[in-house]
Amino acid sequence: MLEFIEENLALIAIVGFIVLIIFLVVVLRYNIYMSKFFSNKKFRIDSEYTLEPTTLNKSFTLTIFNNNVNDSRIIAFGFIYKNHSLNYYKSFLKDNNLKDDHKVIILSRDCISITIDANELKTIIGDINRGKRRISTLKAYVSDSSGQTLKSKAKAISKELSNIFNIEYLEEKEKKAEIRAQLAAEVKAKKDKRAFERRMQRKARIEKFKTKIKELFTFKKKEKPKK
Repeated sequence: MLEFIEENLALIAIVGFIVLIIFLVVVLRYNIYMSKFFSNKKFRIDSEYTLEPTTLNKSFTLTIFNNNVNDSRIIAFGFIYKNHSLNYYKSFLKDNNLKDDHKVIILSRDCISITIDANELKTIIGDINRGKRRISTLKAYVSDSSGQTLKSKAKAISKELSNIFNIEYLEEKEKKAEIRAQLAAEVKAKKDKRAFERRMQRKARIEKFKTKIKELFTFKKKEKPKK
């Protein structure tokens, strides 16, 4: 046995070192998990864009997770854009048939979510932008009854809003180009019509002049005396 250990000491050391590394990694991951489990950071906010393939309806979903070991009562949540707070707390109560004085509590390790019509949010952001199509930083937020507020960048929603504004801009640009082309065609048609009418008037005057010349020569021939 001792001879076997002596002969394979290097291999045993390497295997033992690998086992120790694996053990330390497992312990580290467990510690990270436990630290997150008992973290004081109460909430995590997820925001995503959804396209319904059958109806092509676009919507945004805002989901708030309670990561704390305790239940949490929230008093507001939604988006913050250019110092404007878009609070969807009452919309959440309405969507879930809850009274206005209902207290929204997220249980430990649970979550709540709300679905927002994309056109509705786009209209609000557009009004705040005052005609500008560039989207500034959009953040999702949640506030609890203790006064703590967590903010998180809503990257997926910001990206889709930018796409919507760009598509609308291109469509509006194309529509304006079509209107300009139509107006140009109408102006050209009017010019062509006036030019045709002038040509016809000139032709009529020329024909009238020719007719008078013919009548004049015919009248002179009739007046010639007979020999």
